[in-house]
Amino acid sequence: MNPGFFHSRLFHLFSQSMFLKRYLRLRHFKKLIRFFISDTLLFVGPQKIIPKTLLLLKTEAIGDYVLFRNFIQLVKESEKFKDYKITLIGNELWKDLALHEDSSFCDDFIWINRKKITEDSSYRKQVLEQVYQSGFEYCIQANFSREFLIGDSIIRASHAKCRIGSMGDAANDLSVFKSISDSWYTQLLHQNSNPIFEFDKNKIFFEELLQTKVNFNLPFFKKQTSQNHRNGIVIFPGAGEKIKQWSTKNFADLILEIRKSYDGKISICGAPSDSFLAEEIIKYSNDFTLLNLCGKTNLIELSETLANSEMLITNDSGAFHIAAAHQTPSICLMMGRHFGRFAPYPKEAKWIELVFPHSFEKYLHQPDTTAELTKYTSPSNIDEISVEQVFEIYIKLKTIFA
Repeated sequence: MNPGFFHSRLFHLFSQSMFLKRYLRLRHFKKLIRFFISDTLLFVGPQKIIPKTLLLLKTEAIGDYVLFRNFIQLVKESEKFKDYKITLIGNELWKDLALHEDSSFCDDFIWINRKKITEDSSYRKQVLEQVYQSGFEYCIQANFSREFLIGDSIIRASHAKCRIGSMGDAANDLSVFKSISDSWYTQLLHQNSNPIFEFDKNKIFFEELLQTKVNFNLPFFKKQTSQNHRNGIVIFPGAGEKIKQWSTKNFADLILEIRKSYDGKISICGAPSDSFLAEEIIKYSNDFTLLNLCGKTNLIELSETLANSEMLITNDSGAFHIAAAHQTPSICLMMGRHFGRFAPYPKEAKWIELVFPHSFEKYLHQPDTTAELTKYTSPSNIDEISVEQVFEIYIKLKTIFA
């Protein structure tokens, strides 16, 4: 047997067992059952369906929203739903950006806190009752990998006449829970698992839903009126999880290399909690011209900053997808988990470059196998990525987009 294949299978089995352990913890299981029962008892009264009302669900992180948002306009302008009142239920983390970019396509919004809806019984009841009482005729969730306690539960609570979702997979839940929630939909679209990329999955879903051809292949924002690259280079050292963060020392060493031939503005952006990362980068690089903007820009301002920057160098984060949609040259450092789902982008997105750990490069030649292998974790550590690797890509992009 091929030793590499054997290693891959062992790793796959290990990652699955880790996933099972995470889901079968007693506390989590009790919580899931408790909410499953309490949700059932919530909606026993009469409900009036309001014709020509539609609820769209997208409750995940910023990157998920960016890879989804262009389809909102498609729904709004479709022959099927052009006369419908459209409500978007979304994650409060990207509320400001969605209101700024998509208010013309949505008549109303419902904002949720993902942590609270899975932890706080009274908050969960409040959100689900609001959805139930709204009396939507249609309720649509495009997620290929659905979530039992959030998206699926909202679909269930809606009691909408038409509840449409994707047959998808059980990447975010055990199969038994997916089987339960499958029954909460009146229609599940059966698009297959290929292609892997999340945007393409959304595209296939909405083409099937609307029975029309989608004529765009990448996420996009409307063009900025002052797109003149006045903001220099942006460094984004944060990520949703620590294991996805390249070390601040590496970022500092990279900046020292860049400074040998670049004297423009370099800004460090991120959430307020990322400010200490920026401070470490400044300390390690001894470059006090660096601007620490962590926590000093809202999401709209961050989007505008990225749209008008020469380049973004980032970990796997929402900033990466925002910059990609603005066609800003971007370098994204990836540890390999969720390979194919959020990256790589299609080859036509020539302004995007990914950097993987050296030990992960052998997996890049088998994208389908690697996508399955890395559903829950990665065999590589992000700090295996060298400063030299990233600097080489920086020079390449700088040359192309100078």
